[in-house]
Amino acid sequence: MLGIILTFMGSDWIEKRNTQRDVKSALHLVKAELQTNRETILGGKQRVEREIRAAQFLLRNKDSLLVVSKDSLEYYSKYAFPKLHLLLLLLMLLELMKSSALFPQIKDRQLGLSIIQAYASIKSADVLYTTYQTLKKERNDCLDAKPEVKRIYAQKLSFALLWSRLLAIDEGYDLLVQIPNMINPESFDYFIKEIDSTIQAIEKYE
Repeated sequence: MLGIILTFMGSDWIEKRNTQRDVKSALHLVKAELQTNRETILGGKQRVEREIRAAQFLLRNKDSLLVVSKDSLEYYSKYAFPKLHLLLLLLMLLELMKSSALFPQIKDRQLGLSIIQAYASIKSADVLYTTYQTLKKERNDCLDAKPEVKRIYAQKLSFALLWSRLLAIDEGYDLLVQIPNMINPESFDYFIKEIDSTIQAIEKYE
């Protein structure tokens, strides 16, 4: 009888140990996905910062574009009127983990909540970035719809002449004025901090 009891106790211990092994393996994958999303969000923040600096540079030098550094003008021209850009974020592993019944097996309840919050932050960062890109595109489309803008682009002008012409158009000037006011890049720091905190908690659990 004692042997049977010990056998069942041992089986239960092995099962729990195997479950925790699976949980840790799943958390390792979640951590990798969170790290990838963190880098994507950071890249989005840095892109926004470059676009804001580009708009501010062109506005600050709008009356002296012919004499500013050609290298600077060429660099900032790449970011001044950028086309629509979206973040490619990964949101798969949390749902997979929930559906596998491993999520309730996480012994640290706070860690489970932290993971959910981290993925919520990822989604919020995506909404923030997409909203900014959409607002920018709407204003950019208004500029591109002007017949004179099509003629300007067709002329293949130097960057200095190109921006002098575009900034002389109300829609072009207004777009550059509005870009720094559409979004605060530091808003992404909160989301990145949430992800970092969750990654650290996963590492302690591992």
